[in-house]
Amino acid sequence: MSLLATRISNSFGLVLPTTSVSGVLIRIYPAAGIGEPIEIKNETYSIGRDPESALSIDDDSVSRRHAVINWNGQVHSLLDLGSTNGSFVNEIRVGHQALNSGDRVRFGKQIFKYLKSEEIEAQYHEVVFKLMTTDGLTQAYNKRYFLEALDRELLLSSPSRSRPCVLLMDLDHFKSVNDTYGHLAGDAVLAEFCRRATSRLQSGQLLARFGGEEFAVLCTHGNLAAAVETAESIRQATCAAPVSFEGRVIPISVSIGVAIAANDSAVSSDELLESADRLLYLAKSSGRNQVKAASEIA
Repeated sequence: MSLLATRISNSFGLVLPTTSVSGVLIRIYPAAGIGEPIEIKNETYSIGRDPESALSIDDDSVSRRHAVINWNGQVHSLLDLGSTNGSFVNEIRVGHQALNSGDRVRFGKQIFKYLKSEEIEAQYHEVVFKLMTTDGLTQAYNKRYFLEALDRELLLSSPSRSRPCVLLMDLDHFKSVNDTYGHLAGDAVLAEFCRRATSRLQSGQLLARFGGEEFAVLCTHGNLAAAVETAESIRQATCAAPVSFEGRVIPISVSIGVAIAANDSAVSSDELLESADRLLYLAKSSGRNQVKAASEIA
C-alpha cells in the first residue's frame, strides 16, 4: 500500500475490504458515513429503510424495501423494488441494471460508488481520495480544496504574473425550491447547475461547492474582464432553461460576485472572498440573476 493510500485510509479510519467479497458500495453522499466501504456478501443483497435489510438506510427518501443487488457468480445487477424515489445508476433511473465497476449508484438521496471485487484494491483509494477533494452530490471540488488552491495562487501572485480572480455564486430562491418541490428536487437542481457551470469554464478555472447553494470559481490566470465573461456565461447558462425533475419544471437563476486581487499588495484569501461576498450580496439585493464585479481588491 502506498504512503498516500495509507494516509487516506488513516484520515477516514477505514480498513481496505478483503477481496473475498464479490463487491463493495462506498458511501459518497451525504457526509454522514462518507467513505465507508460496505461489503456485498450475499447473492441477494437487500437495500431499504427496513431495519432487516442487509443495507438498512435510515432516510425518508429511501423506501422500506427499496432495491436488491443480485449476484450471479460473475455480475452484480441492481433491481428496483418499485421504490417511491427510484434507484439510479450514473444518474439514470433504472428498473433492472447490470453494474459495472466504478458506477455511481443512488437510492433516494443516498449515493454510493460500486466496485467489483477485482477492482477494489486498484480503485478503492482513488475513490476515497476523490471524496477528500470533491463534493459527493455535485462532483464539484469541495471548499477545502478550493481554499488550498486559492492560497497557492495568492502566494504565487506577482506584478508580472496574472492575478487570481474569485467568483462567488448563489442560486436564487433555492430555499423555495426545496420547500415547493422537495429536497430530492433541490439536489437535482444543484447537480444540474454544476453541469451547466462546468460547461462554461475555461482553462485554469476551478469550480467548487462552498456549501448549501453557494459555489465558487477560482480563475488562476487571465484578468478581471475574462472572469466577468465567465461569470456572465455561467449566469446565462443557468437561467437559459428550467431544470426538469420527475415531470416537474423548475426555473433557476444565479447571482454572482466577482473580485480580483491587486498586483501591488498582499491580499489574503479571506479578504478576496469577503470582497466577492459583498459583490454577491449586491447582486442579490439589486434584483438577483446578475453579475457584480469590482476593479480590484487591495
